[in-house]
Formats: sequence, structure tokens, C-alpha cells
Amino acid sequence: MAATTSFSTVQLPFPSNGPSSSLSPQHPRLSLQFPPARIRSFKSLKSLRLRQNGDAFRSRRFAGSGKSSSSFVVRCDSSGGRITQQDFTEMAWQAIVSSPEVAKENKHQIIETEHLMKALLEQKNGLARRIFSKAGVDNTCLLEATDKFIQRQPKVISESSGSMLGRDLESLIQRARDYKKEYGDSFVSVEHLVLAFAQDQRFGKQLFKDFQIS
Repeated sequence: MAATTSFSTVQLPFPSNGPSSSLSPQHPRLSLQFPPARIRSFKSLKSLRLRQNGDAFRSRRFAGSGKSSSSFVVRCDSSGGRITQQDFTEMAWQAIVSSPEVAKENKHQIIETEHLMKALLEQKNGLARRIFSKAGVDNTCLLEATDKFIQRQPKVISESSGSMLGRDLESLIQRARDYKKEYGDSFVSVEHLVLAFAQDQRFGKQLFKDFQIS
């Protein structure tokens, strides 16, 4: 029997034995060809941690936004984990709760790491964009590469699109939590999510390789 995950107020079932082969085929490796001037390498993402007066994103929540924490709870019953708003900074949480919409718009049943990356890159003046810009990476090219990967994924014609939390996304969020603990931070921030993409076997690792981000 499938385990369940609840995202917002919707019950999201996902396979307890891993992603369905029909929805998670071998993903095409990104092979992007951009002019050298658009692609820069840097020693480590960890060296680009942005700390400006404690980083407002790190401590801000959805105060005054009118959104209740209980309306945005994700329970990962299969692993015993729990993803709740109070664990994240405002910008990080906004990206996470926007990911299902990205999946739905593209008629994808499973919410995965590529959907989170697009949500991060589409945040106006977002921290992820600032991190990549500081690394010398063109955010427009990065978003185009993300969109190309998204478009290659199988689509479903049903109301269930954007309704299941993917295993790779769940693992990425857990890695971000690990970075939070490693750095002694109070909340999971956008920078923790960005760092976690470097180990994402589904999408992030290849994307970073293509853009020479190490």
C-alpha cells in the first residue's frame, strides 16, 4: 500500500518502493553549449554563502502574509520525516510551495528537483539568483537549461499533475537540513537548498557540471 504525503491541504500518495518506471525514465543528460564567457567555474559553492546582517532571509517567516503554517504541511510518512513551514526561511518555503505549481503547469505528476530549481530561479531578486550571479553564472541560461530538462519529462493528462512528492526532491530537502545543522543555522535557507543540488543525481549534479559549478 502506498505511503502518503500531504502538501498544503492535498493528500499526495507516492510509491513506497521508489518512483514508477513509467514516470521516472532515465533522464537525458543535459548537454548545453554556451559561449565560454557565459560559463564560469568557482572553487566551491560553500565559499559563496551570503551573510548580510545575519541574512534577513534566514530569520524571516511568512509574518503578515496571511498564510497559516498548518496549511502548508508536508508529512513524509514513509521516512518518518516531516517538512513544515517553521523549519524554513521565507524565500526557501516560497520556493518549496511553488514547486507543485511548476509541476502542474508542465503536466508532471511527480514534484521533483527540477521544479524546485525553476521555482528558485523565478523568484524576483531571489537569493538563489544572487548566489549564481556572484559565481558568474548567467541565470537566464540556467533557467533555460532547467526548462529544457522539464520539457523532456513525461507528461500526464489528468488532474493528478503536481500531486506526488518525488524521492529525489525529498532527499534534496533532507540534505539541505543537514547543511543547516552543519552551519549551525536556525532555518533551512535558499543557500542550503542550492548547495544540496550539487549532490542531486536526478538533475542538479549534471546541471552544475554543465555550468562548471563545483
